[in-house]
This record gives sequence, structure tokens and C-alpha cells, in this order.
Amino acid sequence: MKKFLPSGYFEAKLQVRPKDEAHLEWVKKKIKKNNIEIVDINILKEGYDVYITSADFAIKLGKQFRNEYNIKPKVSRSLTGEDKAAGKRIYKLTVLLKKEKK
Repeated sequence: MKKFLPSGYFEAKLQVRPKDEAHLEWVKKKIKKNNIEIVDINILKEGYDVYITSADFAIKLGKQFRNEYNIKPKVSRSLTGEDKAAGKRIYKLTVLLKKEKK
């Protein structure tokens, strides 16, 4: 059962660097194949930021990117709030998928 998520809610941000349309299409294809929702895509000077609704999938996608392109993704998280009822901290995940230019 799919949990309810408010509009614009995301758990993870995928940073696709450098700005390469082929890498963005690869990421979109993997996201669509696994039925994950893309909340937003920001186009930046240095690349793309893709906001998705699953932090677990973002980590898996980083591993797939590593296997495909032989580059280690960088994973970080930032504290965004706290669930008072459960007493847990809420984090947003950022996964940097950066392929070095040759």
C-alpha cells in the first residue's frame, strides 16, 4: 500500500553532475522502472537536481550508478525537523552522482 505524501514532499535529492542529458535520462529511466515519483527537477548551470519520494531508492540508485560508471557516489543527509510524537529526527538525503570529465 502506498503511503500518503503531501504535494511537493520529497525524501531525497539526486544531484546529477555534470550537466549531461544522457545521465539525466538514465536516472529518469531507473526511477520510472521502480515506480518512484519524481517531485521536481531543477536545471542548474552545473547539472540537475532531481527530487524523489524515496530515500532508500536514492541509495540503491547511487550503487547502480557506481556499478554502471565505476564512480563512487557521495551520500549526505541534513536534519530538517523532528517528529515530536515518535521522538525521532527527520533527515533529507542528498546523493551526488558525479561523473568526472575526461
